[in-house]
Amino acid sequence: MKHSYILKNTVFKKISPGQKIALFLDYDGTLVPIQKDPSRCVLPGEMKEELNSLADSNRCYLTILSGRSLPDIKGMVGIRNICYGGNHGLVISGSDMTYVHPGALPAKPYIDKAARMLSKEIAGIEGAWIERKRFTASLHYRSVRKGDVLSVKKAFCKVISEFSGGKRLAVIKGKMVLELAPDLSWNKGSAALWILNNLKGKYLPVYVGDDWTDETAFRALNKKGITIRVGKSAKTTANYYLKNQREVSEFLKRVKEFIV
Repeated sequence: MKHSYILKNTVFKKISPGQKIALFLDYDGTLVPIQKDPSRCVLPGEMKEELNSLADSNRCYLTILSGRSLPDIKGMVGIRNICYGGNHGLVISGSDMTYVHPGALPAKPYIDKAARMLSKEIAGIEGAWIERKRFTASLHYRSVRKGDVLSVKKAFCKVISEFSGGKRLAVIKGKMVLELAPDLSWNKGSAALWILNNLKGKYLPVYVGDDWTDETAFRALNKKGITIRVGKSAKTTANYYLKNQREVSEFLKRVKEFIV
């Protein structure tokens, strides 16, 4: 899909005076560069100041929508009175709205069992590790030697095959990560629409993300608002793109001029 470089585009004309914005932001790869160790993805002070300014505006409803667990993403961002979506939107927590997908808790035992099995399968592969996130579990292999990547993927497929019959688990593919999640018709796009539909008043949705998990939100919001991918890609369904986190920061400053 053809998409435009947003900082040179007239897209800001879509934001009319007095317009309220529902701003959805991914975290890793969008607000911060991706790191081998997710705990090192610390939000820069300048970026946090910009987010705080947007959060303080009564014309901006700010949501951080991440694959991280809800406590993790809240701790990484550290801004009160905004909305957070953890586990790709399976859990949502805002000052005036909360949601837990009804299928998340019943699937947790299967996630836990699969994660334990995976831990055993990859025990001898240096650099591979499992991140437990309550309702999902991620197999990270960014630090694995190239020659061992195939072994990691085979181990993952072996474990997944044990759960395929009942369709209890789904696979989410990210950047050098394979994630186990409940097999539900729910994703970041579903979560963004749920949040948007529960807001009082009319809001223009603006979604910024970098991963394939964000494509569900791009598709859900394309005809309703502004969708932006961080990193140019011919395969994305987003209407616009930004090159990197520095440009995300610049974009947020431009948005702030319209609504603060």
